Amino acid sequence: MKENISRRTALTLAAAGGLVLSAGAEARPAKVPVIWDGKKMWETFEEKAVGFAYPGPEGRPKAWVAFDPQCPDCMKFAETVRPFYPRIAVVWCPIAFLNIHSEPQGAAILAAPEPWKLFDQQHEHFRDAGFRGIRYDTAKIPVKCREQVWVNTKLHRRCGCRAVPFGVFRNQKGEYVALDENLTREDLETVFGVKL
Repeated sequence: MKENISRRTALTLAAAGGLVLSAGAEARPAKVPVIWDGKKMWETFEEKAVGFAYPGPEGRPKAWVAFDPQCPDCMKFAETVRPFYPRIAVVWCPIAFLNIHSEPQGAAILAAPEPWKLFDQQHEHFRDAGFRGIRYDTAKIPVKCREQVWVNTKLHRRCGCRAVPFGVFRNQKGEYVALDENLTREDLETVFGVKL
């Protein structure tokens, strides 16, 4: 039986597939929701998202990644992408997606003087018995940082993202390439155009 889909849906599927696969024939594509809009994600995150990148040389190409501090796949992706930090500014934007600890942990990371160090602690304590990640005191977290997590969350949702981690990289051809935890280090070399 032939399935009927609208012209708009067919175009959206074709565009999403083209954006993901255009990074290189050898890179396995990220799992992209049909409604994801890479250009919109790039532009809105560039304009409104709040995140942090690990220190590195000025002028590095940038990738935006929405993550939830409570997400095991986010921790996996953080390990995979870490070797690229000297060459790519991966901007980590915390969102509240999974549970009640997501927002305060993300806000605590944003509020830290050196957020990447607290993110490393989150990663280090992620598999602790009894509690996943860093401890926090909501009374000490600035309201502004908590609000920033919710702004990131809304941007993530409005761009058609349906999972974490999920990110976007604009390559040298101006194509918007999806990023997720399914990409290997070799895949990321192809996507970023960087050989480690």
